[in-house]
Amino acid sequence: MTLPFNVVCASGLFAGLVALPASIALSSMVSSSKALAERAAPARVIKCEGPFGREGNHAGLVKAFGNSNVVYQDVDGAEGETIKASVLFPKDPKAKLEFIWSDADARRRPMIRAKDQSAWTTANGIRIGMSLADVEKLNGKPFKLSGFDWDYGGRVTDWQDGALAKPQPGGCIIGMEFVHPEDAPDTNLTKVTGDSEFLSDSADMRAVEPYVATLSVSYPPHASLTQRG
Repeated sequence: MTLPFNVVCASGLFAGLVALPASIALSSMVSSSKALAERAAPARVIKCEGPFGREGNHAGLVKAFGNSNVVYQDVDGAEGETIKASVLFPKDPKAKLEFIWSDADARRRPMIRAKDQSAWTTANGIRIGMSLADVEKLNGKPFKLSGFDWDYGGRVTDWQDGALAKPQPGGCIIGMEFVHPEDAPDTNLTKVTGDSEFLSDSADMRAVEPYVATLSVSYPPHASLTQRG
C-alpha cells in the first residue's frame, strides 16, 4: 500500500509531498522509536559516590536498585576459587555488576567489578572491549601490565604515574585486565606471555591487540585504617 500523492498550494507556491510506501514508513517509525528508547535509557556509569562510594554497602544497593535486583552469591575469584559478592542485575548480562566487599561480614566498602558483556563504564569512559591503545591515551603515557595466559595475566601492574594512577572523583582507583583475541599472532604473543611485566607500547604487545576484559573500581585504604592494621 502507498499513501496518496498530495500537492499543497500555499501563498502561490506548490510543494509536492510524495508519501513513501507504508512498509518503509513503518520501518522508519520503528527505527526512530528504538533510537529514542536508547537515548532515554539510563547511562550505566560507575560513579564513585552513593551506593558505589567508599562506604557503600549491600543495604545501600538494595535501597537504590530494589531487593529483586541485588543477589548475594558466589562469583569467580583468583586461581579458580569462588568468593561471595553482591551482584547487581545478575540475570542481565549487560547490566550485571559485582560488588566484592572489603568488610565481608558487614558487606560494605566495595571493590566493584564489571566483566564479560557488562555495559557499565567508568566516569571517564573506560569500558569492556576498549583497546589497549585507547586506554593508553586516557592514561596519557604507556603503562605496565603482566604477560598473558596465566592466572594473573593481562593485569595492569603500574600506571607509570599517568592520569589513571591518580584517584578519580570520589577517591576511587581504576584497575583492569586485558585479554588478547584468539587469533593473536603467535610470534608476538609468545613474547608477551607469562609472569613478567611488559610496557603497553611495546611492538609485540600492540601486535596482539589486547582489549579490556575486566574493569574494577576500588578504594585505597584510609591512612587511619592502615595504621590500625
